[in-house]
Amino acid sequence: MNWNFANGSKWLWILGILGVVLIALGALTRGPSGAPAKPPSIPSTDQAGGGSAEMQAYEQAYEQQLTSLLSRLPGVQDVRVMVNVDSTEEVVYARNDQNQNQTINETDKQGGTRVTASQSSNDQVVLAGQNQPLIVKRLRPQVRGVLVVAKGAQDARVQAEIVQAVAAVLGVPPHRIAVVPGQ
Repeated sequence: MNWNFANGSKWLWILGILGVVLIALGALTRGPSGAPAKPPSIPSTDQAGGGSAEMQAYEQAYEQQLTSLLSRLPGVQDVRVMVNVDSTEEVVYARNDQNQNQTINETDKQGGTRVTASQSSNDQVVLAGQNQPLIVKRLRPQVRGVLVVAKGAQDARVQAEIVQAVAAVLGVPPHRIAVVPGQ
């Protein structure tokens, strides 16, 4: 670049450009009304527990379904199942993303050039009726591990069938499934 400015005005230009960049970055973190942009709050099932009641509900539902299913396998009796999930259900919301890029090339009378680039984006959650966010999809929580206690599990064939059934139903890798014989 050609810096044919007086010594003090070079720094003035640099500070001016830096100020414009900082203002643009500040505008990116603010919503259209000037308030900090944040997604709408979604009520959870358990405000104090951070969703632990929802996690327990998923675990219990999985346990009941697996108990019912596994008790029907030949050679399996008195089944007890424990399922451990990683987190609560994940909800993906529809978003309206708008991005704008602008570049300005200026030439002054002394032959100096200046290029100013600015970028702005606006990201908002799409709202449906009654100001509720529009849900694109819901993702089930990931299962961390499964414990199955059952009579008849001392037989290797029965153990393999239990592991295969649990892996197929929950999508859990076999190394996260423990099958032990019960009394």
